[in-house]
Amino acid sequence: MNSLMRTCAKWYQRQVHGSLAKYGLRYEDILMTENPDVKRALQYIPKEEQIARQRRIRRAIDLNFKHQYLPKEIEAVQEPGTVYLQPLMDKFRVLREERELLTK
Repeated sequence: MNSLMRTCAKWYQRQVHGSLAKYGLRYEDILMTENPDVKRALQYIPKEEQIARQRRIRRAIDLNFKHQYLPKEIEAVQEPGTVYLQPLMDKFRVLREERELLTK
């Protein structure tokens, strides 16, 4: 069962990454900002990464409104699996959980 789940997970990941690449997004661009760990991590990423994230999201919205995708040559160089937020999210999740334990 474990290998079946792994196979399904890899297939699903390829599907999601393919869909994100069509719009030039990264997986972490679509995380919900209502999550306190995501919200806090977004405040601490470098300014250049914040600007790049905003541009990717705006481009994706524009393409979606126009019912278009990125050209194939641009889509081919997209890296939807690139991680830029997860290390900070993990750090702030640990801090939040520790704070919750101390305040109980």
